[in-house]
Amino acid sequence: MRIGDDIYNLDGLPFRNEGKAIRMCDLLSGETGNDYRLEPYPEGGFVVRLAASEQQSHKPGRQQPPLQPLPKENPVSPELALAVTANTVPVTTPKDYELRQAVLRTNLCALFLIAVAVCLVLLPDSLLLAVLELINVQPRQLGAWLQRLDQGMTGVGSAMLIVIWLSFLWQRAGALYRVTGFGVEARLGIIAHQTVGLRFQDIRSMGIKQTLLDRLLNVGLLEFTSAGTDGDPVRFNRVANPGKVLRIVKARMAGPGGSD
Repeated sequence: MRIGDDIYNLDGLPFRNEGKAIRMCDLLSGETGNDYRLEPYPEGGFVVRLAASEQQSHKPGRQQPPLQPLPKENPVSPELALAVTANTVPVTTPKDYELRQAVLRTNLCALFLIAVAVCLVLLPDSLLLAVLELINVQPRQLGAWLQRLDQGMTGVGSAMLIVIWLSFLWQRAGALYRVTGFGVEARLGIIAHQTVGLRFQDIRSMGIKQTLLDRLLNVGLLEFTSAGTDGDPVRFNRVANPGKVLRIVKARMAGPGGSD
């Protein structure tokens, strides 16, 4: 920035970097053919000035004016600074809200089988005696088969627990639902992933689908659709507290004023 015959930085202040000021001085000297010199500024920094001999040759009788000190900034009172800081609201991006399928609530039959399997593992003798008494068979009549039946019941119970646990893990890891600061998305699959998402501005309708049992268990299906016909809907299937999740989505769609 030129102020008279003096060259300042683009912000109207002296050059803070001496190397940058030297490059500007060389550039002006090469482009104009005049002699530009580097002069320290009284309050710090450097200013590129046209040499005094060059000024006299262009404008006889003109003396090189002294550098003027920079104007001091108006002081800000502590009360005003505190008020500005208090009224400044930082803009932050909300964290992603992640949820998965409510496996335990939506597998009541599996929970019953887990209870049976635990009994087979922990109480095989009592169950076997109860069954023999029910069918009116004495334990001594079975002989060596009594121990084999006892071990078989323990093995069956252990196998049932392993299979059901792996099934729960598979269902839970197979779907991840996320409410981000920009939209909703569902990632499906374990080995091969398929991700379906919608931005908040593209969502045109949203709703909860629940059966009577789902309402009792507080689970349901959340569905988000867009106006376009080619866009796939985003479904949060078998999630717990679907009403809470829907409120979070609406709050984030409303902007920074909404809350989770």
